Amino acid sequence: MDLSARIRNKHGTELNALREALSGSSQRDSRHSGRRHYRMSPTSSIEDENINVTIVVETVEWGWFAAGPAPAGTCVTVSVAAHRKDSGIQATLSLTECDSWLRALLPGPWMTHVYRCCCSTGSTSAGVVSYRLFLDALHKPTPKPAEVLAEGCQPLQLQEISHRAV
Repeated sequence: MDLSARIRNKHGTELNALREALSGSSQRDSRHSGRRHYRMSPTSSIEDENINVTIVVETVEWGWFAAGPAPAGTCVTVSVAAHRKDSGIQATLSLTECDSWLRALLPGPWMTHVYRCCCSTGSTSAGVVSYRLFLDALHKPTPKPAEVLAEGCQPLQLQEISHRAV
């Protein structure tokens, strides 16, 4: 069984609640404009029982990232953070496990439009891996709009291909 399937089997209830919150908030609606945060409580890493994983999802209208006018749509940022259970100090998860948590959270067709972000630097980001997904006005996944600034974000599919080629 692959890692994302193991995560879904073990944490399906929490992931479903997070996915439902994400799906409901991303709809274009004046009551849901602006920034929204959702969080999954810390849970054990699949690869290292001494590490807790926390998933935070933020939804923001595309206009927050644009230098000028932007089309209607939502940017979804999913951050996977790791901390040592005994001390709370940030820890590092493998990209394989981080990617697997994301696959367990997001519907399969959405994964073709996910970007991994390498825009954070410094010690505060050492235990956090972030991803972005852009949804159009109809709540459908789409490539990053040209108007939205997202330096450091690369399509996850391309990164996976380049890692396999090495």
